Amino acid sequence: MNSPLGRVRRGDLIAAVLLFAIGAVLIGLGSFEPYQEVPLAVRFVPLGLVCLGVVIRRSAPGWCLALGTVGFGAEVFIGFSLVTVCVYTDNIYSYVRYGPRERTRLLFAAASMLVLGAAVWIGVESRDAGGTLSTAAIAAIILLSPIGTGVIVRQAHDRAELEAERAQQAASLADVRRREAVLRERTLMARELHDTVANYLSAIALQSTGLQSRRDLDAETVRRSVAAIRQSSVEGLAELRRIIGLLRAADSEEELASYRLDQVPQLVERMRRVGLKVDFATSGEFADLPGEVETAAFRVVQEALTNALKYGSDASVEIACAPGRLTVAVENAVDTAAVPFPSGGAGLVGMTERVRLLGGTVRAGPDGRRWRVRAEIPTGDPVAVGRTATPPPTEPE
Repeated sequence: MNSPLGRVRRGDLIAAVLLFAIGAVLIGLGSFEPYQEVPLAVRFVPLGLVCLGVVIRRSAPGWCLALGTVGFGAEVFIGFSLVTVCVYTDNIYSYVRYGPRERTRLLFAAASMLVLGAAVWIGVESRDAGGTLSTAAIAAIILLSPIGTGVIVRQAHDRAELEAERAQQAASLADVRRREAVLRERTLMARELHDTVANYLSAIALQSTGLQSRRDLDAETVRRSVAAIRQSSVEGLAELRRIIGLLRAADSEEELASYRLDQVPQLVERMRRVGLKVDFATSGEFADLPGEVETAAFRVVQEALTNALKYGSDASVEIACAPGRLTVAVENAVDTAAVPFPSGGAGLVGMTERVRLLGGTVRAGPDGRRWRVRAEIPTGDPVAVGRTATPPPTEPE
C-alpha cells in the first residue's frame, strides 16, 4: 500500500512550504505570544507539524488533523503564533472536507466542548464577562468555523457531482432514445417499402416469367400480359414516389402509409388481373375503426396474396368484424410445381409485427395442401352500425 506521502499533491506541498516560510519569518521577527520561555527553535516545531498536515491534507486527512492538533496543543502551552493558528484551521477544514463523513459530528461535538471549556476556564480565572465572550468567540472561530465551512463546501461539491452524474445519465439516455428512434424509423421505412413495392414487383416478375416460359401465347394474350405488367409498374412507381415524398417532407403530418379496408377490393382485383384466382367475402358491419387497425388488416391481406401469387393458387380472402375484434383469414392452395421465387422472409415478419403491436395475433402455416393465414386484431370499442366493405364482382368463370 502506498504511504500518504506517496500520494501527496504538488499544490499541497507548495502551499505547505510557503506557509512554513511565512510563519518562520514572523516567528523570527518575534510575532508570537509567549506563554513559556523556550528556545526559539522550539517554536518552529508546532508550525512544522501543522504545515506537514497541509502536505497530506488530501491523501491522509486523519493524520492531517492529528498532526495539526498536536502542533496546536503545543502552541496553547508555549504561546500562540498567528500563522500556526491559521494553518490549524485548514487542518480542521481538510479533515471535514476530505475525511470520513460519519466522524464530522463527533469532531463538532469535541470542538464545541473545547470552546465551552475554554470559556468557562477564562471566566473562572478572570471573572471578566467581556474577556470570556472574546475568548469563546476566538475559540469558536478557530475550532468551529472550519467545520461549518468544510460541511458547506463538501455538500456543494456532492451536489455538483450529483448534477454532473444526472447530466451524464440524461445525455446517455437521450443518445439511447435517439438510437432507438432512428432504428424504429428505419424499421418502419423498411417495412413500408417492402409491403408496398414488393407486391407490385412480385406481380411484374411473375408475369414476366410467364411470358418467358410460354412460347405458344397468342398476340392478344401477350398484349394483356404486357398491359398488366405496365400497369403494375406504373402503380408501383407511383406508390414508391409517394412514400419517398413523405420521407422527404419532414413537416408532413400525413402517415407514411395508411390504407383502409375499402381498398381491399382494389387489391383483390389487381391480383386477379395478374392471374391469381381470388374469392373475397366479408361479414359483419364495420364501424369507424382505428386507422392503424385497418392498415394492419390491409397489409395482412396484401402480404398473404403476394405469397399466394408466388407460391400458390386459388386464394380466398375473408374479413369478419365482430364486437371488439377484426378477423382476417386468407388461404390458398399450395402449388408444388411453382418455380422457386426469391424471398427474404421479411413479409411475414413485418405482417406479424404490425398485428402484435396492436395486441393481436397472427397464425400462418400449412393446413393439408393449403396455406392459411389468420390474423385477429382488437378494435377497442364494440363495433357499432357503420359502413360495410363491399366485395368486388365475382370473377367470371
